Amino acid sequence: MAEEQAIQGALTLWQIEPVLDPADDAWQDRAIWSGIVVAAESPAFARLAAERRALSAPWIPVGNESESRRAGLNDEKLYRVLALPEEQRAAYPKNLRRGEILSMRVLYPPRRR
Repeated sequence: MAEEQAIQGALTLWQIEPVLDPADDAWQDRAIWSGIVVAAESPAFARLAAERRALSAPWIPVGNESESRRAGLNDEKLYRVLALPEEQRAAYPKNLRRGEILSMRVLYPPRRR
């Protein structure tokens, strides 16, 4: 299975970056991610892989509270996906797995009002 997921040269490196100001209400108190680089066949698959990683922390609902289990990385109004420029690609390994997250950091943690 790992051999099936390893694709040499067929994957594009995608960078996912926020497009809105951190103070914009559209974030709905979500964490704002930055520096995301994903190896995937398309921007859509890059978004899905990053979303899965962002939600990897355990979630325990408290009382009647119901937080969204979405990081917002699939929302085109919050994030854009661009092919990583060729000059930056050299910093990453050549043999990558489909959906591999190469970098990802929290720019702003979730806000609680």
